[in-house]
Amino acid sequence: MKTRWIVVLPILVFLLPSGGLFAQSDVESAKTSVVKIETKYSVKNKNGQLEKKAGTATGFCWQNAMYVVTALHAVAGVDEIKVIKNDGKYTTAKVVRVLLEADLALLQLTATLGLKPLALAEVNPNAGKSYTIWGFPHAVYKIQDNEVRLSRSLESTPILNDIIHGDDLKYQLEKQKYPSTKAKILKIGSTIQPGQSGAPLFTSDGRVVGIADGGLRGGTALLNWGMPAAFYLPALPNSGDMIPQTVSLQSNLYSIHTTIPENATSDEVAVIIEQEAAENTISIGDQSITKTWTAEFADIISTMSDEEKAEIMAIVNGFGVDMFDTQYDIYEDFETGATVSIPAGENFEVSDGWYSTCNSEGTLCYSILPYFSGTYPDAKTHAMDLFIQSFPETAWVYNESTPDQMAEIDESEMAGFTFTRYSTTVEGLVLEFTAEISGPDLLIAYLIYDVNQIERQDYRKQYLHFSLAMALRDFASY
Repeated sequence: MKTRWIVVLPILVFLLPSGGLFAQSDVESAKTSVVKIETKYSVKNKNGQLEKKAGTATGFCWQNAMYVVTALHAVAGVDEIKVIKNDGKYTTAKVVRVLLEADLALLQLTATLGLKPLALAEVNPNAGKSYTIWGFPHAVYKIQDNEVRLSRSLESTPILNDIIHGDDLKYQLEKQKYPSTKAKILKIGSTIQPGQSGAPLFTSDGRVVGIADGGLRGGTALLNWGMPAAFYLPALPNSGDMIPQTVSLQSNLYSIHTTIPENATSDEVAVIIEQEAAENTISIGDQSITKTWTAEFADIISTMSDEEKAEIMAIVNGFGVDMFDTQYDIYEDFETGATVSIPAGENFEVSDGWYSTCNSEGTLCYSILPYFSGTYPDAKTHAMDLFIQSFPETAWVYNESTPDQMAEIDESEMAGFTFTRYSTTVEGLVLEFTAEISGPDLLIAYLIYDVNQIERQDYRKQYLHFSLAMALRDFASY
C-alpha cells in the first residue's frame, strides 16, 4: 500500500481547538451539520481491468466550519470527494488527517457550506440506550434518520476483535492497518445501512456520542459498530498517521458502490445510482429487500466464525459436491437488518406475499420473508401462525425421522424453529421451513424440493446451491 507522511501544520492546530465551537440544542438542528459524501475511484475487476466506481458515505462538521469527519474506509485512496449539504449546496474536499486505529478521516472543504460544528458527549458502551443516526443511505439524496440501539457486551470495554470472525479478514485488516482490531467500539444492535458509514449517532440534545463505522461482513451478515466519538475525535486533528493512497478493503469488497462510465457527470452518476437501486429493489407493500452485493462461496465462508464455517462445510462435504465455483447475490432488508441470499443469477419475485424463486423446471422453490412484528412475543406468534396457515397438516405431514427443532432464549429475545414436512398430494415433495427471531424482527425461509431427483448430480448441486443460500440468511451482527 502506498502511503505518505503528513506534516502537522501549526495553522491546522490553530484552526482546530480542542473543544467543539458550537453545541446544537437538539437533533433537528444538529442534523443541518450532517453532510453526504460522494466519491469516485477506480478498482480492478476480476479480469484485471480498471473500473470506475461511485461510492457514498456520511460525514459531519466538527470543531471548524471548514472541516468534516467521516469514516476513513469511505474516502481512502479515492480520486474525488464531493461533500453535499442537505439543501443541495456542495463543494469538493481532501483528506488532511486520519486516525487509523478508529478508521476516521478529517476532510478539509474547498469552499464553505455554512456548517456549524457539533459537540461531543461521553457514552457508556454497555448502557443499552438508543440514539438517533442521521445519514445518507446509498441512492438516498435527502438526509434520513433511524434509531439505533447500543448492545450490551460481556466486556466492560468492547473492542473490534470481539465481533470480527475469520482469520483471513483479521489478517487483511491488520495488513491494511485500519480500523485496528484493538479499537474500542460501540456495539450497535440494529442496522447501519450502506452509505451511513461516518454518520453521527446523536443524543436527544444533538451531541455526538459515536460515529457509524461498519463496512465489513461476517458471512453474509452486516457487522455493525460505531466508534466512541469523545474517545477518538480529540486525537484526530493532530494525528501523524499516514494517509492511505489505495482504496480500502471495505470499499473494494464489502461496501456499497456503483460502476459508472469513466467520464460520467455528477447528474449522470445520480441517475445511474437511482436506477440501479430501483432495479435491485423488490417490494411487498411498504416492505422491500435490495440486492447490495454478490459474493463467491469462498469469500463468504472466509469471514464466518469457525463454528459457522464448520457447519456449512459439513453440509457441503456430506453431499460430496464442490461448491467453491458458486456465487450468491445478497439482499438486505434495511428495516429488520436481515440479509438473505440467492444463487447468483436467479431472481426473487413476489408470490403470495413472499419473495420467491424457482428453478427452470419448477421442481425446486425457495421463498423468504423478513418482517418487523413489533414485539418479540408477536414475532414468535407470527412465525407459528404463518407456518400453520401456509402449510396445513392436511397437505404437509410430520415424519418422526426428521424431528422438529426449536430453540428459545426468551431472556435474550432470540428464537429459532426448523420444521421438515412431506407432501400428501405430490409424491416426493419435501418442505424445509425455518424461522429466525431476533427481538421484534422475524426472518422466515422455506425450501420445497423433489427428493426423487436428488440422485441426479446436477439437481443435487442445484439443491445444495439453493439450500446454502437459505442457510446463509442472518440478521445484522454486533
